Amino acid sequence: MNEMLDLKLVLLRGESQGPIEMDGLGRSSRLRMQLQKKSELSDRLAVNLLGLIADGRLAPGARIPPERQIAETLSVSRICVRSALDRLKENGYIESVQGAGTRVVRSSEKLDQLYAANLENVNDLGNFCGYLDEFLAEWVDLSEQAEEVATILQPLLAVARSSRRFDPETEYRVRCQLARASRSPGLELLLRRMARGYRCYYNSVPPIDRISDRLAEAAGAMVAAARAGDKTALILAMRDYNSILRSAVIAGAGGPARRAADTELVLRELNAHQPEKLSDIIAREIAGMLARAEGREEDVLIGERRLADVFGVSRVSIRHALQKLKEDGIVTSRERFWTRAAKGDEDAVREARDSFEASVREFKLLCNLRHFQEVWAARRAARHASDKDKADLRRILAEMRRPIDSLDRSIDLDLNLHLTIARSAGSALHFFVNEVLRGTVTNYFVYTLKNPDLRGPREVLLKQHEAIVSAILAGDEDGARDAMERHVRFFQNNYDAYMVSSSAA
Repeated sequence: MNEMLDLKLVLLRGESQGPIEMDGLGRSSRLRMQLQKKSELSDRLAVNLLGLIADGRLAPGARIPPERQIAETLSVSRICVRSALDRLKENGYIESVQGAGTRVVRSSEKLDQLYAANLENVNDLGNFCGYLDEFLAEWVDLSEQAEEVATILQPLLAVARSSRRFDPETEYRVRCQLARASRSPGLELLLRRMARGYRCYYNSVPPIDRISDRLAEAAGAMVAAARAGDKTALILAMRDYNSILRSAVIAGAGGPARRAADTELVLRELNAHQPEKLSDIIAREIAGMLARAEGREEDVLIGERRLADVFGVSRVSIRHALQKLKEDGIVTSRERFWTRAAKGDEDAVREARDSFEASVREFKLLCNLRHFQEVWAARRAARHASDKDKADLRRILAEMRRPIDSLDRSIDLDLNLHLTIARSAGSALHFFVNEVLRGTVTNYFVYTLKNPDLRGPREVLLKQHEAIVSAILAGDEDGARDAMERHVRFFQNNYDAYMVSSSAA
């Protein structure tokens, strides 16, 4: 993966490591999509500092808070802080100043690259946040939640009417509440994981005194439309609101804000929440495995060693996760090396089965979100794909043309192709969404390609993939967009027809 894409991903993730094995994309070897392991505190601290430098809150020449002060604020060791600072020094973002501690370098090629990466993220986030607002509005039920949604949107109107500085936290909180109102665990997860991205975008909005009247008018229209239960009017008002913000961001683009660093603000920003425990993540994934198929009474789970390989973690982490599931009554240990679904615990398994991956509504909702992303990525890939990207796409397509006996192999190649297109697009945001929803992404390919009513004949899929890749290789942006649109529409139509026939049966 190129250095710029890597840097943009780091700024969005808040940590340097990711769950998708990037080196495996475009190759014929098996693709692995692993759990994202808990990053070291020093890694997160370094990336948080990097984010403050990228958006200008730590401007060139700004002094970094003292090592001791950072350690006390975050309740971490000074060794942890020193490790983070040393990493940024090695990468050329900060420097030691004799008698004055540490400061951001005044200028460097690395700093310019960081600003460019942040600006590209802001541009992508502006488009995606606007789309996601309309998506959230589409999935809330105004027939039952009109007053609730109007109340959620009210703070946007209050901020605009006050004509004070734009409030990123209010904007982000409103989106999280809309995701909760949509009753979609998947959207809630996406909003939580996109916290850094949202704040990055909203922090780039300049003072709103010149646009406050227009923002207030659009926000007022949003509140009124929600209260009236008019979804179409709500979406149009949201579009207007985001267009005003987007224009303001574009007008103020061109580099980070050169404002003095506020030590208190810097320390508050660095005091980020710690990542979710790895054992909790694994426990949730295993519960999902039980719910999808492997959790019938007396079914035997694969051993700790195999589970460790599946999730790419140590056996100790697997053991902790299984112990948590045991305490929750979802599994029980019957033999030294085996763990089985707990006998008689139908409620626990049913609760897992009702998780968002097993929900028909949720599956369709997240598929629609992915389809938007796929079409957008295909168009961008036609413009940005490197020679290496194109060679990788040709290689995967050549593998697809050969006789394939294993359906799992077909699924792996299909997933690999789409992720390689995502990488070729050069958009960290699109790739990040794939990382966040990797479980759903994988399940989508498994579910659709293992169901003959959904996948259709192999020859049809191959022709669709050939059309997409050919357009990307030719640099035909509209052709790539249209080919991907036909591809995802094919699955949407098949899925809708399948659900109708299943309901009738």
